[in-house]
Amino acid sequence: MAGIHRFKLLSVVVLVLALVVGAGVVGQAQEQVVTIRAWTVGPDTPAFYRAVNLELAAERLNRMLADAGSPIRVEVDADFWTESWDSYRRRAILAFESGDRDSIPDIINSSHLDIPVWAEAGWLEPMDGYIERYWDMAYQDFFPHLWDAVSYNGRRWGVPQDVEVRMVFYRKDHLAALGWSADEIEDLPRRIRDKEFMLDDLVAVAQQMQDADLVEWGVIHRPTAGPDFFQFIVAYGGEYYDPATGKLVLDRNAVLNTLRLFATLTSRGLTPRGMTTWAWPSVHQAIAVDGTAGFQITGGMWNWNEWQRDFGHPEEDLFENVGFALIPAGSDNGTPNQLGQPQAYMITAASGKKELAALLIMLASDVDLNTNHALEGAKLAIRQSQTAFPRFAESEYLSRAATLVPDQIFLPSHPGSGFYSTALYEAIGGVETGMLSPEMALQQLEMRLRQQLGDDLIVR
Repeated sequence: MAGIHRFKLLSVVVLVLALVVGAGVVGQAQEQVVTIRAWTVGPDTPAFYRAVNLELAAERLNRMLADAGSPIRVEVDADFWTESWDSYRRRAILAFESGDRDSIPDIINSSHLDIPVWAEAGWLEPMDGYIERYWDMAYQDFFPHLWDAVSYNGRRWGVPQDVEVRMVFYRKDHLAALGWSADEIEDLPRRIRDKEFMLDDLVAVAQQMQDADLVEWGVIHRPTAGPDFFQFIVAYGGEYYDPATGKLVLDRNAVLNTLRLFATLTSRGLTPRGMTTWAWPSVHQAIAVDGTAGFQITGGMWNWNEWQRDFGHPEEDLFENVGFALIPAGSDNGTPNQLGQPQAYMITAASGKKELAALLIMLASDVDLNTNHALEGAKLAIRQSQTAFPRFAESEYLSRAATLVPDQIFLPSHPGSGFYSTALYEAIGGVETGMLSPEMALQQLEMRLRQQLGDDLIVR
């Protein structure tokens, strides 16, 4: 079977190169280098395999070409962006809008939330044909829900590159200092899942930590916009999307309770009023390194590797002092949950080398290469076979994080999701600074969403 697979792949390689460089060139003896340009993004620094895997895919492809006696070689010019999401998206949009093929990459990696907007603008190439072509070589064992994340208007616009868990991080050493036993600390994730420990309990424990002078801040969160805050809407029993109509939803009661939560945290001094002005390193330092915070309620699983790579914090110390769990439910009808935001490799409509770009994306999705990314960047598996791959299966952290997957939610593939995410974050920021009451923030949020989304918004 391996021989048949390799023969089929070599046949595909020859066909693709004939399409890219011309059938006559493939048979010539003179070496020719074909360059594929790729833009990838962290912005977390340990996620660099998003770029490196494309380069490694080119190396594998070149070995096949050498074995086949072809003079063609493929080179990947891969850029890895570690500044903010906003700056990465601005860069991409400016390139797309320029229409200049020399400024637009062949492959672009980004969040699944960019797909509806970029597809509507005509900047992406639909990938259904390529996915079907390579289905039995790679894509048949991708987790099915990931294909939903990269689909929009009935078409698939990207290949899932990774998925992660966003969770609550908490300081186990501070819980112990409050008198919790080791068994009670280890049982906390189970209690959260079973709704025995809820958001009000988290706030109460954070207050105890602060009253005992164990921490400077009981609760911190991400300082930048992100989809994480929708987790609290679900925790309070709300919805943000109606699959029957394909419209976004403003659930007034759940959003109001979310805003009241953040108002409570800042009014009681558990969260700094200037939380949205913090730099990311300060957030990481507080929860993982110094322990000056008790809970980080919008943590990302990739932070685990950032703390080791960028702060030199040993993993054994993290296991000893830091735990993680689902976002607790906020009400009886709420749901403990965690949000994933899959990233994808996409092919740009402007690319003149779409066939070759699709082949490289398929090769970059190999189990061992994506496992490099999962281990280095602290991400979950995208393929079912990857979970049994020895290096992945041996990771204690990835195994523990994977237990949270059944409770995962996504933001929908809707052009307005990004705007909704930013508007919700800004409403929370207004409440935290004290400039807006929760009721006023909800009113302003509803007004902004109605103006931006029109009939694409359901208000409940």
